[in-house]
Amino acid sequence: MEKNILSLNNNTPPSREDYAYEAIKEAILSGELLPNQKISLSGLARDLRVSIIPVNNAVRRLTSEGLITQDPHHSPFVNEFSSETLNEVLTIRYHLEKLALREAIPNIGPKEIKELQEIVDELDIAIQENDMHQYGILNRALHMKIYSYGPFPMLCEMINDLWNKAELNRCRSVFALVPHMAEHSQGEHIEMLRLIENKDVEAVIEVLNRHKNYSRGKLFQTLEKIES
Repeated sequence: MEKNILSLNNNTPPSREDYAYEAIKEAILSGELLPNQKISLSGLARDLRVSIIPVNNAVRRLTSEGLITQDPHHSPFVNEFSSETLNEVLTIRYHLEKLALREAIPNIGPKEIKELQEIVDELDIAIQENDMHQYGILNRALHMKIYSYGPFPMLCEMINDLWNKAELNRCRSVFALVPHMAEHSQGEHIEMLRLIENKDVEAVIEVLNRHKNYSRGKLFQTLEKIES
């Protein structure tokens, strides 16, 4: 089944190959292209309004990164995710995020709250427009912005690296695949922001714990259904 990803045509990168690469990769990470889904190179070229050559090169790059399988005798298809790897990544990331949050809260004042509120407002707009691609990007941006107020940049780098690994294993697709997941997530973002403003560290940690466990549970339930 072919998937139309023309909606990803927002900003054109410097080259057509890079544009095709980013568009196809985003379609995989966001859940538009599902595990084991066959990919039509000509269909992608048509949807992205480029020739077959940059699409073919982009697919080769994604194959080398492990997101796509391609051989001379069959159509390329999206690889399955590794549930074991994803669970390990999310577990480790949660504990690092908890530490980063605890360290960041003492440094968050009215100026920082205003910056965070601006991202929360953008998340609301993404929900209203049913733009789960944008919501996933902003969700990550909000969490990383909070952690950036802490005193340990190396800790933020570690969390960012683990977030990249989680997205390679379909983490962000939860917002596109689970009905009302974004609304549930946004409610907890608003609650966290209020508690951060009140410097209620332990209450914020509890919300983060609930936030992460719910998202992880829904993601694995949904991906298991896709696999079966």
